[in-house]
Amino acid sequence: MTIHKYPRKKLLFLFSSLLAVFFLTSCQKQPTLRFGNLYTDDNNGSNVVVVDTSTVLVSTIYSDSTFTDGTGFLMAGTYKDPILGTVTSRAFFQITPPAGLPSLIPGINTYDSIGLVIFFKKNNPWYGDTTSLQNYVINQVDTAYQLSPPFLNGYFSNSDLRINPDKLGETGPIFIYPSRLDSAPLTSQGISDTIKIRLDQSLGQRLFNMVYSNSDSINNPTGFQNWFHGLCLSTDGIGTGGTGAIYGFKDTCLMRIYYRTAGVFAQQYIDFNITQKSLAFNSIRTNYDNTALKIIQKTTGYYGQTPQAYPSKATGNAGYIQPITGLNVRLRFPTIKSIALRPDYIGLLRATLTVRPVPDSWSTTWRLAPQIGVYTTDQNNLLGTPVPASGLSGAQTGGLVVDYFNPQNAAYTYDVTSFVKAIITNNATNSDSLGLILTVPPPNNVADFRRVVVADQSFQVNQRTTLSVYYISLFPHN
Repeated sequence: MTIHKYPRKKLLFLFSSLLAVFFLTSCQKQPTLRFGNLYTDDNNGSNVVVVDTSTVLVSTIYSDSTFTDGTGFLMAGTYKDPILGTVTSRAFFQITPPAGLPSLIPGINTYDSIGLVIFFKKNNPWYGDTTSLQNYVINQVDTAYQLSPPFLNGYFSNSDLRINPDKLGETGPIFIYPSRLDSAPLTSQGISDTIKIRLDQSLGQRLFNMVYSNSDSINNPTGFQNWFHGLCLSTDGIGTGGTGAIYGFKDTCLMRIYYRTAGVFAQQYIDFNITQKSLAFNSIRTNYDNTALKIIQKTTGYYGQTPQAYPSKATGNAGYIQPITGLNVRLRFPTIKSIALRPDYIGLLRATLTVRPVPDSWSTTWRLAPQIGVYTTDQNNLLGTPVPASGLSGAQTGGLVVDYFNPQNAAYTYDVTSFVKAIITNNATNSDSLGLILTVPPPNNVADFRRVVVADQSFQVNQRTTLSVYYISLFPHN
């Protein structure tokens, strides 16, 4: 426990807090408000006391699934995280023929080729090692999309659809350059933000023939979905030359049939665009073998299950935040109520939570989540309401400070005065189970793999997660 000295201009809020105390003691000799580095023992002083030794219990909350449908991004790739193990994402989506199909004439119009066009744009989400060559693969979905059990509530990170094992096409090894200047191509294919995947010629010829014959299956969107269920975008592993990466492509991809018209020099095409974007989803798999999270028990549920908490002592003395894979951090403060029981305690001034990432857990490759929100929770480990800063409304995001030269200085900071005030005055029997959850706020919680490894109190003082409580200490007086 330490006592801090404050400059005059910062005392205005303190004086207003003490005003009520002075009125209540107006019939007695008034105390002197003292700020200093030592307690006073003359029975006439008061101090601002900072308690920064409160116990902070860190746990990892694991949810078996998160909503990953309709995020706006098709996340595909695999990477091997030195802390969280191997993470893989595949994207599932549907396509539909255009509303107006061309009238094709025998001998005049001839089929050329078919391909898939996907787009990686500036500021799209990505995570991992960008020096890795990736081979993007397309497979056809073998089962119909349907919102029925187990997908009654939508598609989740642990959802999956059966695919035809035969590849429809692949890019071959390519690079993606997410940090390049605006004027430079973002892929090694050299076509701006575009990646082209040449697809199976027999599929293209068949679709071209259906357009030519004006088939009902291609004129009716529902009929087409019943015949052509969808596509799956993935990679064939980590790739070569690095530890792999996952990239988020815009959900504006299209399948394009190229054809030629006699006497016309320009190549012509028919675009099959992505449809029902709300049902496009990312299927995510994690492998925690040989990591601190190997104790996590994965379930096969889809919705509404109470997430399990794993104390930091069982997971490498840290908590883990990566909500897209189901990981969030819970904080509990079992000794916080004892502050209000101190004989010198008069009232709470403020409380500050400082969350520090484990220094060697992040780098320019394994980047920290830029924003982490703080929310209330209870014994069910479910996300509650955002904790606002004093005098403000809305969610806090931590104000991350990053220092690559001194990684121990990285921190997220929160004003949790309202939460602490509610806890120390709560006498309900279940109040000891109340706590905070740290997670990435929407919409990045379901479209971003950047993570945080939170240091528990086994780390040295300047590297651990801490709660600092400032209160007014009024000593007895005559």
